[in-house]
Amino acid sequence: MKGVLTRVIGIGQPAAGDDYAGIAVARALRAQQLPAGVDIHEITDPARLVELLDGIQRAILIDALVSDNSPGNIMCLTPEDLAAIPVTPLSSHGTSVTGALGLLRILAPETADCDIRIICITIDQPTRYTHAMSAPVAAAVPRAADLITHLLRIAMARTFQNNRASLIETN
Repeated sequence: MKGVLTRVIGIGQPAAGDDYAGIAVARALRAQQLPAGVDIHEITDPARLVELLDGIQRAILIDALVSDNSPGNIMCLTPEDLAAIPVTPLSSHGTSVTGALGLLRILAPETADCDIRIICITIDQPTRYTHAMSAPVAAAVPRAADLITHLLRIAMARTFQNNRASLIETN
């Protein structure tokens, strides 16, 4: 974890069609030139967020979001935004992302200052076992990867500016 400024975590289920979107975006990001200090993980169970976010200052989570919106829309949410969205009664994850983040706040309250953004790709409720994503969701994957790359560059520039400002103030 040394040197990690931002952790990017793709969440999904490969055998649930569009619910694979989070992992697909994480894999697309690995092919891009990312700023130093970024590491990427793929998980199928959001309960692992407790372990992966412990001690991290900034995180970008990527997941599919069952929504009434058209499949393939991209949303950038805070944990509070996500908690305000009604959850579907069925999930391909054992634990919801919102539930895992709530557990994190209880088990590791020092992570309350962690800057977390959730990039969601909207999907219809998965209805069958398949490894194939729908065309609209598959088309959203590179767009979401580009958005995250842009967010990472902005975040790293702010980190650089803050560190530079600290150095200037101490001289």
